[in-house]
Amino acid sequence: MKVPEDIKALEEKIARAKLSKQQQEDEDNKHSDFSHLTIGVRLGVELASGTIVGAAIGYTLDEMFDFTYIMLLIFTLMGGCAGMLNAYRYIKSINIDEKQGRE
Repeated sequence: MKVPEDIKALEEKIARAKLSKQQQEDEDNKHSDFSHLTIGVRLGVELASGTIVGAAIGYTLDEMFDFTYIMLLIFTLMGGCAGMLNAYRYIKSINIDEKQGRE
């Protein structure tokens, strides 16, 4: 039995679509590995920068007003909390972007 030409053409289109989809998935997987690395680096920078800035402000205030490192302690803790808050907001924004991408 001979297969009609339009069915052969349809099979070729399906094969090309499957190949295109597979190539797109492979490309997305490459980008997702890189994006996971960038997310990790960004989270580390957010946490560290908040703590460092808080410690610098606390140290400066201790030196200016001649405290006994109490401001260093307070502002380091506040900077760490600010860094965690920034990291949380960044993770939350990533989750919102992923949910919008799925819809």
